[in-house]
Amino acid sequence: MTLSFSAKKWTLAMTLLFFLLVSVVPMQAAASSSVKATIPPFPLKINGQEMDLLHSKYPFLFYKDITYLPLTWNNLQALGIESQWSEAEGLIIWANRNYPVPIRETPPEQDLTDAKRKSGTFSALLSDGPITMNAISIKNASEPYPFLSYQDVTYMPLTWRFVHDILQIDIRWSEKDGLHLIGGQNVFGSLLGDDDQSLYFYSMLSADPAKSVIKMNKSSYALEWKGREDLDKLLGSRSESTTPPPLGGKPVELQRKDRDLYYGDLKIYTLTDSDVWEAADFGPPVHTYTEYSAGDQGVIISINLRLPLPVIGPNYGSTYNIWVKDGKATILKDFRNKLDRVIPNPDGTVWIAAARLPGRNMYIPGTAILGLIDREGNIRTVNEQLDEADVLALGLTNPALPNPAAEDGSLYAVFLGRKKDFSEQDSAGLYKLNTKLEAVRLSDYANGEFYLDKNRTIYIQHANNTIENWTAGETRSWFDYELARME
Repeated sequence: MTLSFSAKKWTLAMTLLFFLLVSVVPMQAAASSSVKATIPPFPLKINGQEMDLLHSKYPFLFYKDITYLPLTWNNLQALGIESQWSEAEGLIIWANRNYPVPIRETPPEQDLTDAKRKSGTFSALLSDGPITMNAISIKNASEPYPFLSYQDVTYMPLTWRFVHDILQIDIRWSEKDGLHLIGGQNVFGSLLGDDDQSLYFYSMLSADPAKSVIKMNKSSYALEWKGREDLDKLLGSRSESTTPPPLGGKPVELQRKDRDLYYGDLKIYTLTDSDVWEAADFGPPVHTYTEYSAGDQGVIISINLRLPLPVIGPNYGSTYNIWVKDGKATILKDFRNKLDRVIPNPDGTVWIAAARLPGRNMYIPGTAILGLIDREGNIRTVNEQLDEADVLALGLTNPALPNPAAEDGSLYAVFLGRKKDFSEQDSAGLYKLNTKLEAVRLSDYANGEFYLDKNRTIYIQHANNTIENWTAGETRSWFDYELARME
């Protein structure tokens, strides 16, 4: 079974929820005022499993029009939440940090009792011990919807901030089906690529060689397992040893005279002391030179110098990007990393684009740069003009997409809502940028991994095995236990 709903309905549901809304985690050391709560007056599900509210040993509670989740072992495990409690630090809650991530191959278990619970009110206590969620301290006394304690169990309010923003759990509502929590679903790994009909994802069930890749039909959303050989083919098509994608540059030879590097007869760069430093046991830096055509605006030469050191995580070395036009070499100081595409546009402008770089554990902030050479030969970056630390132009790393820009030269880009000094601002979302560097905001949603396929359809991979076709306004989700049973 898959969950299907439109993006518009999802947005409406979230708005409604904002207003409606392990052994056992122990009760906070001490508790204060007593409050009256009831059983929620609507159905509840966790990962597709309907909760038996009348026979539950630790029932969901409803207080101030917000649903409260009992933090029992079963509920924490089902939703991919971890916790610990101590007298000194109180309750600490965090989203799963394990790798490989746990796969929930069975439906959620419930804590049930034979006795049928009668409807009515229940006396719960306001928790007053320390609470920390994903390293964020919660001031429970000033929260509009505070944590509660009932039957020596801590209860968490299902607010959008706590559930979606901090713990990355999906929370969905409908008048017919009630409230649905979806979390801890991890079979879908990162997106590998696409062809005309399908998207391909890593599978976190790849211990079974026959389940190395998930193939998803773009039209029907039907899923199919692909094996280890298919994974090797997909990885081979994306490897650095293959031909670069269109507009992705090509190798070029530079001449070195002492410390000077020449492109033809033009000196374009002089190596510094740090550029020529040699590691005692590993030798001199490895030089890689790439040439990108900039149409009528000349060429861009990328110089990469990388020491062959054994390191944990990526070793990007030092990169210098140099614009060569009319016998003049100009270092592009805003571009300090490798370029992914240089895109000449029909109106004579040229996009210069670098995707954000993966780090050891996550992406490196401030590495996604988008610039433009205008028809007069001036260079500006979207990052500087709009004060964005990262501008994620879509389609740069998709080798199946010949040109990330549309016929008019416009690009789709995601802003993460952080200024160049990494402070937050209200700019996160999906944008369309034209060659005058005018930005039109298409959506204020920036979470998830955005992907522009070869047909220029925008997909977003969300947490919890959820794939959204943003262009069509369609979303599908799958549960781990469904995928584990799929042949």
